[in-house]
Amino acid sequence: MTIGWGIVGIGTHADHEMAPALNQSANTRLVAVCSRDIQRARGFAAKHGVVQAYDSLDKMLQDPELDVVYIATPNNLHVQQAVEVAEAGKHILCEKPMALTVADCDSMLQACNKNKVKLGVCYQHRYHPAHVEARRYIQSGDIGNISVAKVQLCHPSATVPLKGWRSDPSMAGAGALMGQGIHCVDLLRYLLDSEVTEVRAMTDEEPPRHPVDEMVYCILKFENGAHGMVTAGILAPASDNDAVLYGSKAKLTCKRTLGRQIEKLGELLVDGDSLNVRMTFPTEEPSLYNNSRVIAAVNKWIEDDTEPYISGENGLKMVGITNAIIESSRRGMAVKIA
Repeated sequence: MTIGWGIVGIGTHADHEMAPALNQSANTRLVAVCSRDIQRARGFAAKHGVVQAYDSLDKMLQDPELDVVYIATPNNLHVQQAVEVAEAGKHILCEKPMALTVADCDSMLQACNKNKVKLGVCYQHRYHPAHVEARRYIQSGDIGNISVAKVQLCHPSATVPLKGWRSDPSMAGAGALMGQGIHCVDLLRYLLDSEVTEVRAMTDEEPPRHPVDEMVYCILKFENGAHGMVTAGILAPASDNDAVLYGSKAKLTCKRTLGRQIEKLGELLVDGDSLNVRMTFPTEEPSLYNNSRVIAAVNKWIEDDTEPYISGENGLKMVGITNAIIESSRRGMAVKIA
């Protein structure tokens, strides 16, 4: 079975990562692309071998070859477009964040449930093989009880301060938090297999000079008693983009497994009294690797008619957490997660 994919929103991520990943994925055909500018859509289609280019989502959704739509537009447009896609009977992979409010996430979920289509959210770091293996070690008990965990994801931006829609809080919701920070938070939720109950955060947001954050620092309290620390943003060019978890039996490190790596996909290191592990994960195209695994998973959800692993419900929870982080930073206080 070949799954027909479409893309709405042909920015940098779709151009550099998702379209190439779709083209190298098995049982996958990139059949449609949509942009308000038909010339941009046609140029994108020519570059990536897309069958059809459209200048409106409504026109694209009438394409009989289309099975699933990847939404990669500005964050505030996700809810309207996802509802439209669902009502056309197409499945959805939505770029993070799923939406800007929990209410918008509810609207998306209701539309998908009503029209019996699937909704996944693109938290691709869960699919990194080092993270999958790390979670297995944690759940086996080999690491022991984890009290402290930290994740950092920073990379230099070509545009400092952020520009375009990413600098507009009404469109983006936040800056570095939405770009990098939420990947860190979701990864900790995945590795610890526990939900966030309280956040304390600080950012460098200073309207009107800096309308959105370029760096974000969070402390997270989890249901299982662990505390997490997240540092994310665009102002640390030589960042150690690692995840480190400190257990009662061993220290576990996912080294160079986040961000834009060039030569290899990173390592998993376990250092304990009775357990020492080092695993490497080489690949020639690390920037495409995790996205290819997401695409394969979406295809399987559709083929097998199973529930999405990184589901809309998970996306809704992440929106609740990110909005609590924004509130905590602005109010200078801890915020509990409802």
